[in-house]
Amino acid sequence: MREEIAVLRINREKEPDMPVLRVDPWDPEMGASLEPLDEAEEKIPSVDLKAEGVAWAPIAPPAPPSFPRCAFIDGVRRIDVRLFAEEGGVIAPGLAGSWAVGVAWACQPSEIEPIRQGRALVVGGGLTCPDLIARIGTQELRYIHSVVAGSGPLDAIQGLQNTMRREEAGLARDIFAAGQAELLVLDGPLTYFSARGAVVGLIKRQSRAYLPPDRTPILRRLRAGERTPLFGISERLDRYSWYTRLAVGRPIDGALAGIVRLEIAASVGLMAARQIADQVTAILPAFASEPWRDSCAPQNLYPVGCLEAVLRHRLGDPLLVRRAVESAIWEAYV
Repeated sequence: MREEIAVLRINREKEPDMPVLRVDPWDPEMGASLEPLDEAEEKIPSVDLKAEGVAWAPIAPPAPPSFPRCAFIDGVRRIDVRLFAEEGGVIAPGLAGSWAVGVAWACQPSEIEPIRQGRALVVGGGLTCPDLIARIGTQELRYIHSVVAGSGPLDAIQGLQNTMRREEAGLARDIFAAGQAELLVLDGPLTYFSARGAVVGLIKRQSRAYLPPDRTPILRRLRAGERTPLFGISERLDRYSWYTRLAVGRPIDGALAGIVRLEIAASVGLMAARQIADQVTAILPAFASEPWRDSCAPQNLYPVGCLEAVLRHRLGDPLLVRRAVESAIWEAYV
């Protein structure tokens, strides 16, 4: 074994340009923390790396004098039964799925309220059908029908995902309008909701490279509680964005381990965006999860992990729900 290690070190010295293997610490069952889009789907956004007007180096904001009243908003969804819709010669994939969204407040212990939940019957191919009603004892489970145009295997899943995201946005809109939170952190990009205020999107799974290769090395240099300079993104929503490290990983972990990307609507203005970015960067490491408690640590923050556990429980027992849906389909169509 020692001889093999010595040979490996010699080979590495002879081939300095050889790739280095690093580990993604997420549980493989949860997918990867870095999942690039397919080339056919990826659209290169317009990125302004000089948006903040500072040197491209790690920024370490000072610790805030106090924590703001912070609300974390997230949602979960589950495919209860995969389906096919058949009409004439058309066969399209569909599903009966459940969703739940809620708010976790950053306090000890964490408060989780309000929660909204529902069920969706998503059918592809543009086919329409009535809502599906399943029953467990005296409880009625109503799956509200929605249509997606595509007939691919992922179209119905995307339809359920979009339903959950819209519900997250509606909840975030209500919390923001009520002025209940000083800082609102949404799990995911600001696709469905943004505001001129302290509303931040947190993206823990990286699927697109926003930095060119000559700027990417800054990510490995970031320490916990440090961020990159702001960069502008011009797409459907003009945003300021930045990367920050929540926790330092092991020497064998990849450069993006422990790093999240955050974004805020450009409409808040550069000065406000910089202040909010500093505040968020300074406080988020306090919520970073540990690998022994969360399979997506540290990107899945503790309040979000607690919220997800409660929301999944609200979806009901998956086997019981599946049997109820199958019984409803049996009674309706057989």
